[in-house]
Amino acid sequence: MSVLTETASRVPRTPGLWDRMSNDARFLALIFLLPAIVVLTCVVLYPFAYALVLSFQDKSPGIPGRFIGFSNYITLLKDPDFIQTLANTAWYTVIAVVIKFLIGLASAIVLNQDRPFNNVYRTVLFIPWAIPTVVCALIWEWVFNEFNGLLNIVLVNLGFIDHGIAWLAEPKLAMWAVIAVVVWSGTPFYTMHFLAGLQAIPKDLYEAAEIDGAGVVQKFWNVTIPSMLPVFTITVMLSTVFTATGITVVNILTNGAPAGLTQILPNESYNVTSAGQMGLGSAINMVMFPFLVLVIIVLTRRLLKDGNN
Repeated sequence: MSVLTETASRVPRTPGLWDRMSNDARFLALIFLLPAIVVLTCVVLYPFAYALVLSFQDKSPGIPGRFIGFSNYITLLKDPDFIQTLANTAWYTVIAVVIKFLIGLASAIVLNQDRPFNNVYRTVLFIPWAIPTVVCALIWEWVFNEFNGLLNIVLVNLGFIDHGIAWLAEPKLAMWAVIAVVVWSGTPFYTMHFLAGLQAIPKDLYEAAEIDGAGVVQKFWNVTIPSMLPVFTITVMLSTVFTATGITVVNILTNGAPAGLTQILPNESYNVTSAGQMGLGSAINMVMFPFLVLVIIVLTRRLLKDGNN
């Protein structure tokens, strides 16, 4: 009897379900990712899916939605004002991102140099980014005021103009005024990322370039730019999304005036939804979504290509 008991104790035990799952790396990865998946589903996926379904409905607050297919999209694409808004959004986003990129890169290069009180300069430069967007827009609304705005007062006292200019009401100036505010508040975002990227470039690369006889311009094009490409890609991608989807500056400064020349898609969606046309407002957002996805895909592929190289 004891021999049988000893033999049975030596037989290996068949692993149970929990033993197999606890040793499965994929199962453990799923367990660790589950909180993030739940948050993304509740905060991102569900609202997006609901907005997509809503865009195919005739929906008003407090009234059940009625499925109308692509009618909202057809209505938008047949509306000349919406086409103008779409063009405004593209122009506003591209110009703002390009200007922020150029100023941010120039500022980062200057701040990357060793000089007295450099930390003070960096702190002052980052202040616009620390100011809440609503406060920033309200400040600039006063600066651009036609009658007692700071900009007009300074220009009149210096003799550059004879009377105040309605910066936010002039058709040729309004969009540039809005872009100026977006650039002022958003450029520190570029400067911060570019400065971190510049400081991460090994000094050995510049020393090797100097040994090869490279000057300042050659070192910039052959060392700085290639080393900064991943930083450029990520920063531009994030800034493009932030700029194209932000409504605060336009909503406070002009709300699309004059004559819709400063209207952009997010602000248009907000106004339409506030008027009770929830389905049409969701359709406006869905029209903008493919363009943002295209930008993200192109820049991400560029980033992955640089990483592989």
